[in-house]
Amino acid sequence: MTTFSFVVPIYNDGYLAEAFCQEFQRVFREFLNQENIQGEVELIFINDGSKDNSYQTLLETSYKYPFVKLIGLSRNFGQHIAISCGYRHASGEYIGMLDVDMQDPPNEIPRLINKLKEEDADIIIGVRPHRKGPLVNKLTSKAFHFVLNKLTGYETPTNIANLRIMTRRFINVYNALTEHSRFIPALEGWIGFKKVYIDIAHQERQQGISSYNLLKRIAMAVDTITSFSDLPLRIAINSGFLIALISFIGMLAVIVRKLIYINLFPGFTTTIALILFAMATQLISIGLVGLYIGKILREVQNRPLYIIANQHN
Repeated sequence: MTTFSFVVPIYNDGYLAEAFCQEFQRVFREFLNQENIQGEVELIFINDGSKDNSYQTLLETSYKYPFVKLIGLSRNFGQHIAISCGYRHASGEYIGMLDVDMQDPPNEIPRLINKLKEEDADIIIGVRPHRKGPLVNKLTSKAFHFVLNKLTGYETPTNIANLRIMTRRFINVYNALTEHSRFIPALEGWIGFKKVYIDIAHQERQQGISSYNLLKRIAMAVDTITSFSDLPLRIAINSGFLIALISFIGMLAVIVRKLIYINLFPGFTTTIALILFAMATQLISIGLVGLYIGKILREVQNRPLYIIANQHN
């Protein structure tokens, strides 16, 4: 059986695979102290419905590096589902995940493997003390993990990296999960087992730009929060009670004013503002309920998590 399996999702960035494989091979040749790493290591690229020629580029790369395996999905299913596909096809005793852009450098992998064994843990995750990249990415990532921790009760670091390594026991439990809404750090928190964090280097992306833009980050945040917490619904309910209380106090004030014959200039602006506020709150609440119902629908439909179009090696 393979000792180490690493899953790398690809979406329109197959052009980075050649440089990544060169560095990955160098690192494991040194770590294993052997020239041929194919028997010990497998590198699984998951082409997540790329719209460019990434699959062909990955296929050519796999001919040069025998330890590379390739799976092409029929369309874009999303990064976390693509990674889940890789986990299900990984055969290693230890299974890892990282990105092809090498912002989490492959040369950190041996440190994580040694630390995982030393701590006798089931999962080790890299943490970026000094994150590189655009300021908006840093702020949105920290804000997202902060909010998610508050909503779910998990304690995921706000500067968590994508690089992580897990034992076969941990991956077997992960592969048994059936939900379609996937956010890997939250599922890792739910699974439990002994978890270790370790500081790793983080470097600038050398080529191209990430396809994970701000809109995709916001969409992922909404999907994740509604998948792992019902707090938004409870906030909506509490807001409804608060508005009802304000309305009740307002009605009492009107009654008292009439009883003691106080003539005040009617507050049309205030009244309209309160009505609009109440309507907005209702729409938000209905929208939240719709999101949760939509998630229930996707789960009960029980469609496959992904569809494989082609594979190599």
